[in-house]
Amino acid sequence: MRYLFISILGVIFLAGCTGGGDAPPAAPDMLFSDSFAPGETGSWEIEGDAQGVTAVINEQLVIELNAPNTLQFSTLADHTFDDFILEVNGRQTSGDLGNTYGVLFRVQDPGRFYRFEINGNGQYMLERRNGDGSWTRFVDDWTETEAIKQGISVANRLKVEANGPNIAVYVNDQLVQQITDNTYLRGNIALDAGTFIQPHTKVAFDNVVVRQIGEQ
Repeated sequence: MRYLFISILGVIFLAGCTGGGDAPPAAPDMLFSDSFAPGETGSWEIEGDAQGVTAVINEQLVIELNAPNTLQFSTLADHTFDDFILEVNGRQTSGDLGNTYGVLFRVQDPGRFYRFEINGNGQYMLERRNGDGSWTRFVDDWTETEAIKQGISVANRLKVEANGPNIAVYVNDQLVQQITDNTYLRGNIALDAGTFIQPHTKVAFDNVVVRQIGEQ
């Protein structure tokens, strides 16, 4: 079991975890897809302990956390992508609405990646985790957007377009942020959930699709 403890608003716990799934019908532009069907899951890393558990349940990848100031993620271990369009459905099924879920992309290792995150209060964050343990935020703070559907058990479709140094992120097909950053140009993807002061949250992900840029 791999763990990395880092400091961010206290101690944040990073865990590589995983699950996979039944791919939708293949298309010429399809790089990867997963609907987490039994026996057809991708090579997601699955780990867990008293602080956080990841599992494939009812054809969803579920992350449940029971500790404050914790980030846990499940990495697709055997696929790396450079330029891509990533989409996934996510929903928080329990916990404080200020807790978060989202995607990591261009993951270099457990301490270096980009992170696109939302919460149940209608806010998002786009940031980069640096090798020295610091974070670079591409917005000043958690930022409100009407694109996010708020509340418990409400699904949101997250989308990341990464084309060289150009990165755009969407919620429910609405563009919320565009940046240019060339720190990481290739890497893995992961699904994550996070807590702040309130220790409990549970998040479910489904229907992961990764496509080539320019061929949606």
